Amino acid sequence: MDQDTKAMLERVAKLGEVSESDALRIINDTYKDGIVSRGEAEALFRLNDVLKTADSQWSSRFHEAIKDFLLTREAPEGWVTDEEADWLLTHIQVNGDKPGLDEIDLLISVLRHADGAPQKLAYFTLDAISERIIVAGVANLNMVERMRYALYAGAGDGGLWVTQYEAAVLFKTNDAIAGARNASTWNDLFARAVGNHLLARAHPEPTTVETALAREAWLSDTSVNPGGLFARMGTSFGSGNWFESVTHNAEKAAKARQAAADAALRDAEVVTEMEADWLVRRLQWDKKISQAEICLIEFLKAEAPGFTQGLVAAS
Repeated sequence: MDQDTKAMLERVAKLGEVSESDALRIINDTYKDGIVSRGEAEALFRLNDVLKTADSQWSSRFHEAIKDFLLTREAPEGWVTDEEADWLLTHIQVNGDKPGLDEIDLLISVLRHADGAPQKLAYFTLDAISERIIVAGVANLNMVERMRYALYAGAGDGGLWVTQYEAAVLFKTNDAIAGARNASTWNDLFARAVGNHLLARAHPEPTTVETALAREAWLSDTSVNPGGLFARMGTSFGSGNWFESVTHNAEKAAKARQAAADAALRDAEVVTEMEADWLVRRLQWDKKISQAEICLIEFLKAEAPGFTQGLVAAS
């Protein structure tokens, strides 16, 4: 870092203001050989904080610089450690402020390129996206894609399938925007993610079908129907301990297995009132079933015929 850049950073620290042209000069100078110290990375965070508005060129360079610093300059390469995650969140939550879209996009960039990251970083990102959707009262296309990327990131720390916490965030978000004109991709993402969680939770040995249950297979390509992975699942409900972890009651689990196996042999039906009631009773909510929740039940029928009937019997 040359003397002019250092002098400019000192001015920023003293006055708390900088022009975008000066900011770009600083980041280009600092980043030309890669950020080599936390001091340099923290200087860029200070610049980002004082900029009134950030154009796309600044944001792109800023995100790239911080991401590369965390993943290539600090050991272990490619991974975000607990300590690094705390450092990153400290600089994003300055004075307890909620993260803005630019900061959320920075988190997503880090998580998408990391080989692994602490679960708390992925959960923080997911919660931040959920909160912005709830405040806006609608899930637009861009926010749905941000939510999708945050869910991908959960796999980086060994979360092979969607967790109960992640599913709960999705339900909370959906409950707040159920009547809004959401992007059509919201219903699909909700159904795939929650369906993945439910199927993994009910499966007697989910680690034996890791590839089939991997969240990436369910979330990454909306043009592909993962149901083919479970095309013959109907005959499997009668064996193993399906639904045991859902009901924690051996008798109910046995009835659920039988109900699922019987239903799987029949043709797929429209969403029944009983299945819709299952969602309400399961969550202890007194509300109408949303389009996203209907999509979830229909999705489960396509992925694993009879599965929702088993859930009804297990609840």
